[in-house]
Amino acid sequence: MLTQLVLPRAWLAAVRPRFGRQLRSAALGLFSMMMVIANMRAVAATPSAAGYSPPGPWGVSSSSSAFKTHQQWFPKMAAAGITSVRLFPEWRGIETATGVWNWSASDLLVKSAADNHLEINAILMGSPPGTKSVHAFPMQNLEDWSSYVSKSVERYHRQIRDWEVWNEGNGGFNDGHNSTADYAKLAAATYTAAKQADPQAQVGMTVASFDPAYLDQAILAMAKAGKANHFDFLCVHPYEIADGLAEADGEIPFLWMGHSLRAVLKQNAPERADAPLWITEIGARLDKTPGRVVTERDAAEAFVKLYVMGIAQGFARIQWFEAQDGVGEDQGFGLLDAKGNERAAYRALQTLVGALGEKPRYLGWLALGQEGRGYGFAFEGPHGPVLVAWMPKGLTDKTVTFAAPMQIQTAATGAELADLKGGLTDAPILVNRLSAELVQQARANESKNFPWGGDFSAAKTVRYLPGQPHPCAGVFPTGRVASPTVTFADGSSGVLLPGDIGHPLSFYVHPSFANLAHRDYYVRATVRRIAQGNVGMNLLYEVADSGGKNAYANVGQWFGTTSDSAWQSYIWHVSDACFAKMWGHDLTLRPEQSVPFVLGKLEVSTEKFK
Repeated sequence: MLTQLVLPRAWLAAVRPRFGRQLRSAALGLFSMMMVIANMRAVAATPSAAGYSPPGPWGVSSSSSAFKTHQQWFPKMAAAGITSVRLFPEWRGIETATGVWNWSASDLLVKSAADNHLEINAILMGSPPGTKSVHAFPMQNLEDWSSYVSKSVERYHRQIRDWEVWNEGNGGFNDGHNSTADYAKLAAATYTAAKQADPQAQVGMTVASFDPAYLDQAILAMAKAGKANHFDFLCVHPYEIADGLAEADGEIPFLWMGHSLRAVLKQNAPERADAPLWITEIGARLDKTPGRVVTERDAAEAFVKLYVMGIAQGFARIQWFEAQDGVGEDQGFGLLDAKGNERAAYRALQTLVGALGEKPRYLGWLALGQEGRGYGFAFEGPHGPVLVAWMPKGLTDKTVTFAAPMQIQTAATGAELADLKGGLTDAPILVNRLSAELVQQARANESKNFPWGGDFSAAKTVRYLPGQPHPCAGVFPTGRVASPTVTFADGSSGVLLPGDIGHPLSFYVHPSFANLAHRDYYVRATVRRIAQGNVGMNLLYEVADSGGKNAYANVGQWFGTTSDSAWQSYIWHVSDACFAKMWGHDLTLRPEQSVPFVLGKLEVSTEKFK
């Protein structure tokens, strides 16, 4: 997604001191001294000041077209509880021709943000003026790029503290097909120029989707070039993982993102192990296409879940894409529609900020209901402890109850519920006045890994066993609803796959299994034919270093079954994998020119199968 304009919150009215009466000429000296003091106070309140207090997690991101109307939607965002906005003009929007600088758009942006008590985190991106490429890394113009960075940071150092290097350079905004090493060089140059202009400036690296492998490779490239730790924070845009909430237990990959990023930092940038983690784009687009219907209510409930889970795992800033639908952009993402009308997700924002406060304090988690499958996250809200709870998609648990004086609301609307007679469902609720007993349980869990889906940290092999009572033993299929179960006469079972290239089956392994630094895996598929004809497939897997290109590769070893009707297995070996779930999965079985067949088992191991 493209977000091109960004502002901060804390410069406020102090930058414009007011005096109630005119000063006489004899008092000009006193006036000057008072102005100096006022300016000192203003600086103390700005994002670059030593006593700076960052905003809470409530943020929005914007498309370039919606930037044009930011004066319309800034007040509405502020009124709902938003405290940060990701927005800033591109390079050519400021340096319109070589050596010609026009700051009018960015000045207006910064003023509008201050008027609405919003803090900007700015995106630094764009090609040099006069060049053909729009979004190619300026590797041949790093001196000019550094000038653009330093001038921008110097001009707005009292209003903008946080600067992101590019937008989704590992994705659609890489016209020059630049490598990860190029991004590392660009980020290091940005860091140096920004710090020279303002030592308090914070510089972040950012990626499309959830791509910790790209960030890891950039961190390694920085160190190799003698520029170790030339960043202050990391940003991700995990749209695809967020889309997994449409399926049961799609929350699992999302809940482990912070853990995965921390592991990368601890291993390859230990001095930045505690660097802030941000989600600077995430969203749920309204949709009515066959097979993918997303209603306003769906988006509102997704908003609640994504923000709650993000805050619970330590993301300091979470920014919804987008604030208001932009004219000419894809419609359906905004908290407001293109005309400024509030959508259900906007009202969910208001409800959640009211319940958790401007700066939520996370207490811990609760595994609710039978087998602990329900999600519960406790916070200290403005009016006392509150729990946000729900079940996996499509599930209801009638054993979950919350007795008086605890009070229940729907999290998406704030409507009060008398009880949970229908059970806890996948629609999130707020439980106010949370009991001391539940608060104590949540606190005891706060430092523990999230339990959902199991713990496979000590396992050598994980499996997907369709047809079994508990099929997901560390491996989880996506799109499982579209894959019916088949049981054979001998009692064995599996899931039916159509067999054509347009119907692959993807999987993710539990994030507790192995880690992002592990490269060597063995993958075994066990299948059975149900008709005569070709049965064959390829395996695609997520790679450790995409170089800024496709994050998934074909192993290049074809598995074709014999004419035998019994179960048949095949093993693939990969040595350059990184199971980060960038597009919501780690592995894909892709049949080609095949008749339908049944998958009975998929196993992933860190050691050879015996």
